Amino acid sequence: MTNTDKNDKPELLKQMSSVVSHELRNPLAIISNSLYFIKTKLGAGGAALDPKIAKHIGIIEGEVKHSNDVIEEMLCFTRVREIKCAPAAVNSMVNDLAQGYKAPAGITLQIITDPADPCVNADVEAIGYALRCVVTNAAQAMPEGGTVKLEVSHDAKQAYIAVTDAGPGLPAGDGEKVFEAFFTTKPRGVGLGLTIARKYLEQQGGAATAQNVPGGGAKVTLALPLCK
Repeated sequence: MTNTDKNDKPELLKQMSSVVSHELRNPLAIISNSLYFIKTKLGAGGAALDPKIAKHIGIIEGEVKHSNDVIEEMLCFTRVREIKCAPAAVNSMVNDLAQGYKAPAGITLQIITDPADPCVNADVEAIGYALRCVVTNAAQAMPEGGTVKLEVSHDAKQAYIAVTDAGPGLPAGDGEKVFEAFFTTKPRGVGLGLTIARKYLEQQGGAATAQNVPGGGAKVTLALPLCK
């Protein structure tokens, strides 16, 4: 294999992801629109949906969402994101996520803010996406339900957002393994969420680390430099 072949691979992967995403998103959108039409017709005149039909419609909606989430992860992994930083309060970023996050059944979010309300220079949208990836990963580690704790803290140089779950913990206690692309212990998913989260943090001078929690569970910590 020549050096040219090696250098072309990332660009080919990027192009492939873009083309495949486009070709998949169009039929998924058609499925969603058709499903909405079917639900409207079945519920015309206020008629209640047959429980079995309602169940299968819900399954289709869930699978469409999962497919779109996978496409979004692939695009975020292959594309270079333009980072636009501005001063932002870390407490607000965590509270905004908690308000907009649709937690799976049985999952509760516990928010612990920092009384000092540290300020960082960050791309709020990129950090929000990274934080959602981490929280979703934590929730998926507890299929039977539980509490995902988000705690904001700081020291003299950095602000931290620690996301802790009560799941089985990291495989072999390896805090680096979970950030590898396509690594996953779940039966579904492509294993890119934490990879993307770390990439976005590092693009802003921050970091993402993971470790096991004494007594069970795992903690992923996002760190960002404080505003000067």
